[in-house]
Amino acid sequence: MNADRLASMQGLTKMSVQRVSTAEHVRDHITTLILNGDLKPGTPLRENAIATTLGVSRNTVREAVLLLGQSRLIRHEMHHGSIVAEPTKDALINLYDARRGLEVGAVSLPANAEVTAGIKSALDDLELAAAGGDNREIVEKDLAFHAATVHNFGSERIDAFYAQIAVELSFFLNALAASRLDYAEDEFFLDEHRRIYEAIAVQDRAAAAGYVEQHINLTIRRLQARLDAVKA
Repeated sequence: MNADRLASMQGLTKMSVQRVSTAEHVRDHITTLILNGDLKPGTPLRENAIATTLGVSRNTVREAVLLLGQSRLIRHEMHHGSIVAEPTKDALINLYDARRGLEVGAVSLPANAEVTAGIKSALDDLELAAAGGDNREIVEKDLAFHAATVHNFGSERIDAFYAQIAVELSFFLNALAASRLDYAEDEFFLDEHRRIYEAIAVQDRAAAAGYVEQHINLTIRRLQARLDAVKA
């Protein structure tokens, strides 16, 4: 391959990377608006309006929306385009089934001092958030606690996969909180997390796995009840 052709191909590669980067940036911006509640469930995503507001092309917005669709924060309707998704029982159960497999597996492994300290720090943050009463912060710190347990796998790939699940979970939980249905209002919510940490700290892996399983099952029941209340 001669120098001219090589230079031409390098230029095309750089242009492609830049284009994807811009679309990803727009996707992340829209994701933040959804998670913060600025774009509520059922809100249509108007490509022209988004492109004008952000100063990017409509094609870039369209690519960003396609990327966003992979997170299931939006859904596509015939003749209506993309809209922000709404929490459903089926989606919630699927997410928690994925969580169950990852988290039970993670706490079933021996945890070293660094991982255990990270879980304790995440628990402290969750307790502070619960005391403050800010629903969105509670959601964030709750998911951070569970991410800290999954970190026990010692796999960057698994951490990244769990982070994707956490984005969807954050959306659902924040949507419920916005309906004034705080999923953490149960008096045993913090105790469940404390038991998980304490079992990990003393290397009782069977107990930790059992507590995680119990916590997830209880949380599913709480959230299903709140979804029923929203539709009532």
